[in-house]
Amino acid sequence: MKGLGLEREEGRLVLRDFDDPRVLPLSVDFLSPTLLHRLRHGLNKSQPMARALGLRGSAAPFVFDATAGLGVDAFIMAAYGCRVRAFERSPEVFQLLEDGYQRLRAHEGDERLSEIASRLSFEHGNAVEILRALPPSDAPDIVYLDPMYPEEGRSKSALPKKGMQMFRRLIGEDQDVNELLAAARAAARERVVVKRPLYAAQGDGVAHSFEGKTARFDMYLRGR
Repeated sequence: MKGLGLEREEGRLVLRDFDDPRVLPLSVDFLSPTLLHRLRHGLNKSQPMARALGLRGSAAPFVFDATAGLGVDAFIMAAYGCRVRAFERSPEVFQLLEDGYQRLRAHEGDERLSEIASRLSFEHGNAVEILRALPPSDAPDIVYLDPMYPEEGRSKSALPKKGMQMFRRLIGEDQDVNELLAAARAAARERVVVKRPLYAAQGDGVAHSFEGKTARFDMYLRGR
């Protein structure tokens, strides 16, 4: 059994299931038509993520994304104008992120994409340890968390597509989510935002929740 692995395909790095060729490979593509369409037509500050982040007017907070994953939320936050420092602890996923980010930076002819890239950075590391070690001078305004939740409670129709099931196989569930939340609340200057599926229980201390179609953004205020 070969399992999961990375390989280069058509100029990009992909995660492939070598045991099941029917599963489409995963890559990080900040230039995908779907993401570009969302960027041009689907962003406004009345959306749940933006409201949870407290984005108003020209506000451009510094966000520490502790669970970068495939980087879509970090990209969207940078598109809103935030400066985003995103961390991923899986070495394989970080390689995918770096590959996608370098292709974004190399893209020419779109000033907005260049500005988004300039506000983004991706780093490999354990966010719990990094948050605990941050000096006050480097503290972010907001810490953003999108942990991997167990599939319990989902109907079969709500289970992730095969590509995301492959992603889940690679990184597993976040067993230290409580430690991560505690470290985030201690480090953030202003607030912590946790993205959760709608079926997930709401944790203690949530100041307000902002619901979307498939996810909920729970906001914690510092010191509360």
